[in-house]
Amino acid sequence: MVARRIVLHLHGPSFAHRYQIASHAIAAAAAGDRVLVVLWFDALARWVRGGFDLPLDGEDAAIAARHRGLGLPPPGEMLAEARALGARLVACETAVRLAGLSPAEARARVDDLPGLQEILAEATEADLVLYV
Repeated sequence: MVARRIVLHLHGPSFAHRYQIASHAIAAAAAGDRVLVVLWFDALARWVRGGFDLPLDGEDAAIAARHRGLGLPPPGEMLAEARALGARLVACETAVRLAGLSPAEARARVDDLPGLQEILAEATEADLVLYV
């Protein structure tokens, strides 16, 4: 089987969004696919500064509680395992600045800071692109 190229954009701030991308990333990486996870805005800030596994208030907290009740691993753990299987986490430098981060602190937690043109090229060549 030929490995697919998969680009996963994590834009949404909710726990559900973070879980969705992490579960897709680990499943695809475990299947041998080439996975690129692009972090944006709140998800990027939470990944770099902490709090990636913490829910927002309200319904998001209820979803996170059901998630824990099922004994599922937290999204951050799944994303780390996906990376261990070869998935790459990246963020555009402009997105880093929009998230209130410095490029130096982002580089400590992501694999690369490609330009938007590089990210778009990856998406153009991918077999699957998801924007969550």
